[in-house]
Amino acid sequence: MLALEAIYAFILWIGAIQFMHGGILILFGYPSIYSNYLEGFYTKEPKRWYDNVFNLIFWLLISVAYFTFKKASLKYGFWKVKLYYGIGWVVSFFLYMFVFLPILTFIMFQE
Repeated sequence: MLALEAIYAFILWIGAIQFMHGGILILFGYPSIYSNYLEGFYTKEPKRWYDNVFNLIFWLLISVAYFTFKKASLKYGFWKVKLYYGIGWVVSFFLYMFVFLPILTFIMFQE
């Protein structure tokens, strides 16, 4: 039971960090100092072990927020990306909180 709680907490933590990065990207935009900072975690051709660790951190905690915002920024203008990504951020937050997490809770903790 403790292992399931740890897995559940880890999934909650990953989702919270992704949403935090998405919210900060809405505030600062792309390109910005913050988006450049997030991009620095990703190494396209890792040669050292710690590059692989940072790639894992990037894919778990940053990638969804960063790549969706970057793609939207390159496709739409400044205000449209704020509007579209902001609406998508709110919708995905509610889906995460009120659809995904209850289903995950039911699956993991049913007795």
